[in-house]
Amino acid sequence: MNGSVPSRLRRAAAVTALAALAGGCSGGPPPAAPAAAKPATVTAPAKEAELTSVKLAPDAEKRLGIVTVAVERKAVAGTRSLGGEIEAPSGNAVVITAPSAGLLHAPAGMPIAGAAVTKGQLLFRLMPLSASERDAPVISQQAVDTATARRDTAAKRVQRTEQLLEDGAASRRQLEEAQEALSVAEAELKAAVDRRTLTTRSGTTDAGIRLEAPQRGVIQAVHVREGQTVAASAPLVDLVAMDSVWVRVPVYAGEIRAIDPNAPARVLPLGEPPDAEGFAARPMPAPPSANPRTAEVDLYFSMTNTPPGRRFRPGERVAVRLTRLDTTTGLVVPAAALLHDAYGGTWVYVAREPHVYARVRVVVSDISGGLALLGAGPPIGARVVTDGAAELFGVEFGVGK
Repeated sequence: MNGSVPSRLRRAAAVTALAALAGGCSGGPPPAAPAAAKPATVTAPAKEAELTSVKLAPDAEKRLGIVTVAVERKAVAGTRSLGGEIEAPSGNAVVITAPSAGLLHAPAGMPIAGAAVTKGQLLFRLMPLSASERDAPVISQQAVDTATARRDTAAKRVQRTEQLLEDGAASRRQLEEAQEALSVAEAELKAAVDRRTLTTRSGTTDAGIRLEAPQRGVIQAVHVREGQTVAASAPLVDLVAMDSVWVRVPVYAGEIRAIDPNAPARVLPLGEPPDAEGFAARPMPAPPSANPRTAEVDLYFSMTNTPPGRRFRPGERVAVRLTRLDTTTGLVVPAAALLHDAYGGTWVYVAREPHVYARVRVVVSDISGGLALLGAGPPIGARVVTDGAAELFGVEFGVGK
């Protein structure tokens, strides 16, 4: 009885091993591997065409001043964007020189290159080395005082002679001589006053010759120092007026005939978006110039550069949008309807229904004459917001009212 149990166990183990071997050799499919986990999962994705809509109350819409314009398909003049360079206009640069040899002083401090000055602002006082020039104010004032005294004496003599003539103690001839002397004295006084005026107008005073800025502008260079003795006609300061500047635009000679020479240009500082409005510049005649090495000819434009919008400096590189003679047909919206987000995307707000506006991404192909030519965007007839778009942008992101 004890010897039969191990034999049954050995038979059961043998049957199990044969079953396992039979299963392994049957050729059935292996068990499926567990699915790999996704690197990222997006839940409730929102399509860009289904972005948040902004619904305004009628009063809020009126307060924001919302104005819409329909998208159109029309032909607009093409543009060409090129690089340009800011230049100081010819004739706006002035070199202030010493009118005579003398000792230079700067009562208000030495002018600094780059500083802005106004017309009539005192820059230097020059004490002439020549005695005749240095003493000119004193001499002219002395001449005026002397002539005034002579005129007063002659006037009193005339009064006294007239009284004596009435009393019968003087003759008519004596009165005429007194009147003649008064006329000569008055003429001498007038000449003395004129000489003093000329001396003052030249800037010469007891404290030296006053040297003022002849125009408003920016100091480009200072050539002297405080207390320096300078010769006559020595350059003191270079001053350039920056109220307006020129923009030089080199254009490939083979393309120059495709550019409208009479159309204004738009000037954009570097770093601005390509569809930015920029600053208006009008074409102007200028001496013809070209660069044979690069096969380029120069176009010149003039633009205002007055404060507070002054931002351009001579030599600064800019982007210039020129108008071409050919036209391009496509979807257009007013450039005022464009909005730019922090990531460089361009959008417009489209009126989906009364008082409801949705933000739609657009692709701008060109900007011409205040119109944006769209490569992609809302269809023809859709009404985009031109006035109040920025306010809608603020309302959508919680910064508006």
